[in-house]
Amino acid sequence: MSPKKIRTCVLYVRISLSTEESVSLQRQVEAGTAYAAARGWKVVGVFRDEGVSATRNKPEDRVGWHALLESRAPYDAVVVWKVDRLARRVIDFLNANEALKGRDAGIVAVEDPIDMTTAQGEAFAIMLAVFGQMEAATIRARVAAARDYLLRSGRYVGGAVLYGYRAAPNPAGPGYVLVHDVEQIGYVREMVRRTLAGMSIYSTMQWLDEVGAPTKKGLDTWSYNSVDRILRHPLLAGMVPHNPGHTDTQNRRGEDVVRDDDGLPVVDDSLAVMPVNQWRAMQAKLAEPTARRQPRAMRRKHSGVLSGLMWCGDPRHDEPVRMWRGTVGSGTGPRPAYTCKKCFQTLSNAEELIVAHVLAERGNLLHLNVVEEVVEGGSIAMQEASIRLADLGREMVAATPERAAQIVNEMTRLKEIQEHARHEPPQVRHVPVGGDPRTFQEDWDLATSDEERRTLLGHAVDRIVIRRGAKGAWTDTAKLARMTFEWMPAGQLDHPGDAALAGWAE
Repeated sequence: MSPKKIRTCVLYVRISLSTEESVSLQRQVEAGTAYAAARGWKVVGVFRDEGVSATRNKPEDRVGWHALLESRAPYDAVVVWKVDRLARRVIDFLNANEALKGRDAGIVAVEDPIDMTTAQGEAFAIMLAVFGQMEAATIRARVAAARDYLLRSGRYVGGAVLYGYRAAPNPAGPGYVLVHDVEQIGYVREMVRRTLAGMSIYSTMQWLDEVGAPTKKGLDTWSYNSVDRILRHPLLAGMVPHNPGHTDTQNRRGEDVVRDDDGLPVVDDSLAVMPVNQWRAMQAKLAEPTARRQPRAMRRKHSGVLSGLMWCGDPRHDEPVRMWRGTVGSGTGPRPAYTCKKCFQTLSNAEELIVAHVLAERGNLLHLNVVEEVVEGGSIAMQEASIRLADLGREMVAATPERAAQIVNEMTRLKEIQEHARHEPPQVRHVPVGGDPRTFQEDWDLATSDEERRTLLGHAVDRIVIRRGAKGAWTDTAKLARMTFEWMPAGQLDHPGDAALAGWAE
């Protein structure tokens, strides 16, 4: 194969980071222009890809390279500074070369002694591409190892910082670490408290706007997605996200966290605002189907604090049937009411009466919205091991042989942890959520929205079953006689003893 006579050429330059001054786009253009001039070639075009990684982006997916191939100007060669400016994978390099052959052109490199217009140059270029791919793999491994080391040593490795936290100089050495942002972390704690108490993301978003909580980006109002993203973040439980590389074809990062040698999450208590098992339970609650909008009952002009609590106990029903909010009457006298859609039993103007009765029965009792928190034993280890095993099982489906072997080893260690944890009896204690416990009456007086009041009533009573009454029986006594209150344990669980309750009330 005799060398082709080159008369015209185009320059192709690429850079992934603008800070790489040694291989800046301008230097690449200057080097390519000088190279062409020394050989008497005419440069008929310059094509650029700035801020584009050769490892993550094939040549055919880049704007500059695509424009080069589509250019109407005839050219005999494409001049690049080095082979790795075009591609860092052998297959990408060969595909790019084949595309140029369709235009009867070849690749020429300034710094690498290759000329794709000759057979010898083509063979040498392939060899250089192989070494370039090896170098790229080495760089990726080195970067991943450095990132892994920094994360495991508690260091901040860059990127967006979660609301409520900030990067601060590392007091124990170089670099930065994450710490609580004292001006924001209080808002985060209240977001968590409200969610654990059963309040919706929507109401928490409204609360943040009402109290004037500053947003991360300095916006005037909070968005639903911003609150949702904060509540789902593992950093709330002291677990630092660790996403080693892209996990799918859309370049989306994984959702893993820093783990120890046994594959269990590493928890930094100084960053946590809640225990891991509480965070897991909160994620399950957030994953339940729910409307993003404000609940319909809360959008009404009149109160909806009884929504979901009213049930029809007509004897024609095998089981109580939920009653729905609405109004009865017309003209100047419409009244808020709850109606059964099956038998049309209706109860109107009863909200104030029911609230007064609930507070009379439960108002002086402590409102203890509690969760079980494992403080010792193997329950947490078993739970985290099970979660990790499920993740690894899904990853195994598409894993490479090398990664599959690593997964098997990690799964073996996790199985051993599970077996050991089964023989450690957990010791459970109950802790109040949301600060010092108050009575139902005190919390009712502090409530500022219908949703807060509805949540409070739901902690006191499971449901109110309504039976039919005599015609004309509209007195409060007659209305109460139609109701059966199925009480919750009044916020008082059997587990805490008198000493524990006394301690909570101090």
